[in-house]
Amino acid sequence: MSVLIIEKRQIPEIIERMKKAINVNSDADLAKFLGLSETTVSKWKKRERIPEKNYLAFLNKTNVNPDWLLTGEGEMYKTDKIQVFDNENGIEVTYYPDVYASAGYGATNTLIEPQKVTLSKFIIDSFKIINPKRVDLIHIYGDSMEPVFQNGDIAVVERIDDISEVKNGDTIIANIDGDLFIKKIEKIPFQNAIILKSTNSLYKDIIVEDFDKFKVVAVVRGKFRVI
Repeated sequence: MSVLIIEKRQIPEIIERMKKAINVNSDADLAKFLGLSETTVSKWKKRERIPEKNYLAFLNKTNVNPDWLLTGEGEMYKTDKIQVFDNENGIEVTYYPDVYASAGYGATNTLIEPQKVTLSKFIIDSFKIINPKRVDLIHIYGDSMEPVFQNGDIAVVERIDDISEVKNGDTIIANIDGDLFIKKIEKIPFQNAIILKSTNSLYKDIIVEDFDKFKVVAVVRGKFRVI
C-alpha cells in the first residue's frame, strides 16, 4: 500500500483540519464523508500515518489546498485557475444556464434553454466521467452542501437511467415532486426508503418513502466556479 510520508506529530492536526474543512466535528463523520469506517480513522492515529489513497481521496472530493492541510498555513481552499473549456480539443456537453439544483430545500425550474459548451479533456478525465455524452452542467443554489458545494458553483453531472447506478455516499441530483435537490444519498435496504443528506450540519436529513414523486436524475462528478 502506498503511504504518504507525514511527520507523526502532524496526523492529529491533519485529521482536525480535514474535519474543519468539511464542517464536521467527529472522526465518525469524517470517515463517513470518505466512505470509510471510524476504525480506519482511528488506525491513522494509532499507526501515525495516513495511506496516500485516503489522503488523495479527501483532496479529490474537496477543494482544499494541500499546503493548508499539511501545515495549517495559507488559504484553506485552492484558488488555482484551470482550463475548464477547450473549444478546440474538448468534449461537447449540455449547459443549462437557468437550471438550479438546491442545496437546501429544492429549486423549481421553469426556464429550461440548454446550450452546448465544450469541456476540456482535463475536466472530463479528472472528474472520472464514465460517459461524456451524458454530462450536463447546472448551477448550485443554497448552502446545505457546504463546504464541498457552495452557492454559485456549477456542477458537472452525469445523467443516469436507474438508481441502481448510484452508490451509497454518492452526491446526486434528485427530482422530488418537480424540485431539484443536490444531496448525498444513503439507500436503506429492506426498508424501501432513501435518506438524502447534507454536508452542512445545520440541515436535517430528508427521508424519502414516496417514490412516485422521487427520481435520481444524475450523479454529481465534480464542480467548478467561473470567476
